[in-house]
Amino acid sequence: MKKEAVKKRFLQYAASFKNGIKEVDINVQLKMDHTLRVLEEAEHLAHEENFSVEECLLLEYSCLFHDLSRFEQFAKFQTYNDIISFDHGERSYELIQNDNWLPKELSEREKKIISTAVRYHNKRFVPPDLAPEELKILFAVRDADKTDIFNILLNHLKNPENPAIVYKLSDFSGLSEKVAAAIMAEKSPDNADLETETDFIAAKFAWGFDLNYGWTCREFLKRDYFKKLRTALPEQTEMLDICLEKVVKFIQKKGNV
Repeated sequence: MKKEAVKKRFLQYAASFKNGIKEVDINVQLKMDHTLRVLEEAEHLAHEENFSVEECLLLEYSCLFHDLSRFEQFAKFQTYNDIISFDHGERSYELIQNDNWLPKELSEREKKIISTAVRYHNKRFVPPDLAPEELKILFAVRDADKTDIFNILLNHLKNPENPAIVYKLSDFSGLSEKVAAAIMAEKSPDNADLETETDFIAAKFAWGFDLNYGWTCREFLKRDYFKKLRTALPEQTEMLDICLEKVVKFIQKKGNV
């Protein structure tokens, strides 16, 4: 099956979860649009980081499939929160293994690289025993995914009409202790520890320490993502100002800026 045919099947599959309920339809479309933008971000990354033709193809399929289970997830549970539904990386991995999503012309090695990227794109920690060729694609998917999610979140903060984006959390009070500790340790907090919308948004600061490619770091700086995010959070939270400084220095160094 050719790439365009796979993409067409993906769009038809995703759209099949629209059911006329406004909240469901909006969020199915949100993830359809997100996937297509992640594909675009990944294309730019691959060009700037000199990926081979084969690597570009594997990256495209990985991005196309990375959120394949999100449509089922929202239709069934009306949430994107994996803690109260299912791990969408694991479920997307199951779908591409069982429903013939991977084109037959791909080798077993290529299928494994794609499957690994889909399965682990959303994990807090990447398995330590992955092959370099698996890590290259996985890290690119994780970077492209984060790049677009930041844009979604910032747009939501300007126009907060879809609470599902922030797991339907509310309350801009202070940070929870566990979330604050994780951020200061330069680690992503566990989603189970997110208690408020402030926690959800602040947790994205730690994403800066998980960026993998120079292109991504430079894009985050060029788009001023972290400073824009900081303006949406309580002014009195000094810890976030410290973290902002740390993360900007980190990505400046990694991006050779």
